Amino acid sequence: MKLKEMDREIAEKLGILDEWKKENRKPRQGRFSMEQVRSNAVRVLNVIAPLTQAERKRVLAHALRLNEV
Repeated sequence: MKLKEMDREIAEKLGILDEWKKENRKPRQGRFSMEQVRSNAVRVLNVIAPLTQAERKRVLAHALRLNEV
């Protein structure tokens, strides 16, 4: 039996609920067009433009860590 054909209850009873959820997840709709992503990236880089490349790298790495939380 395929995971897509299973009911949630059956997946729970078999102990494969996580796999069932992954298989039945709906595809995400993109919120940003590529142009919006590019324009936002340019705005962010404008704010940190006065920094050196090493400082920009450090600030952006820290921003990524904050985003994970």
